[in-house]
Amino acid sequence: MTQPLRIRHLAALYGPNIYRPQPGVVLRVGAAADYSDRLRTALKGGALAIGLVIAQLHVEAKPDNDDMLMSAFFTTPEPAIGAELCRYVVDGINAELGHDESWDPDEPLLALRDRRQAQALPVAALQLMANARHRDIPTTILDDGRLLIGQGERGWIVAPADLRAAPDLQPPWSRLGRILIIAVTGERYRQQAIAEQAARHQGIILDQANRASVITALADPACTALIVGFDTDSLIREGLPFDRCDLAIITDRAGSRPPTAADDDEWLRALGLPMLCSVAPTLINLTDPALHPLLSYAPNGVIGWTPVKE
Repeated sequence: MTQPLRIRHLAALYGPNIYRPQPGVVLRVGAAADYSDRLRTALKGGALAIGLVIAQLHVEAKPDNDDMLMSAFFTTPEPAIGAELCRYVVDGINAELGHDESWDPDEPLLALRDRRQAQALPVAALQLMANARHRDIPTTILDDGRLLIGQGERGWIVAPADLRAAPDLQPPWSRLGRILIIAVTGERYRQQAIAEQAARHQGIILDQANRASVITALADPACTALIVGFDTDSLIREGLPFDRCDLAIITDRAGSRPPTAADDDEWLRALGLPMLCSVAPTLINLTDPALHPLLSYAPNGVIGWTPVKE
């Protein structure tokens, strides 16, 4: 049986993304009619019920062939929980529209609330994160729930259980901080740019990287610097795994559109995403006219980068 609302795309975005600088969730749903008001109300109510903080909620609907395409985005510090909330909301609206009296709206909502509470960091961890933010030191919650303060050789990892047992535990602040990060996007010339930077800097080198591989490198105490070439689709699906880089290089918009990109505009924004977090002028291949719309968005200016033609 076909459901009235069908999820076409749902992503938990763990860092700066093509929609906002903050972590968040994006949802796209197809339906025969416009249920955007119902979707908006249910997302707000569900978030309130489970204690999830959401902000900048934006819901819109537009015709898409014979369907209506509804899109929702909101920021949240807990994107994985936010994505599960979206699934719950869609299931609930489908049950309501289909008059499914067997669907229990309370049990999955309570389970989601319990999961969020179980994953909540102790107060001591939140205090350390606030202290790190004051010192301009990045923090990352690893997939196993541990807290990474700093990056690579300038990082320190602590488990929530250790902070519950010793809430006054303090990291070695004087040695914590950021490492050199160079981010490269593109397809045809990406490996060429990575090789150029690898010849200048010693460190971990990644290509076709996603969030998981970058976080693994940043949690490695032997990592002195990171040169990373991104899988463009991962930037659309997951966002950036860091909030700042020392240099961004955009080599081209070649190849096929990433499968998660809704259109060419999302593809282009994904390529330019590291540029928005770069503290230095961005290197852009100006011989590729498809990249020219990005030029006015570079916060620290642009320097032309010329690939060696194959």
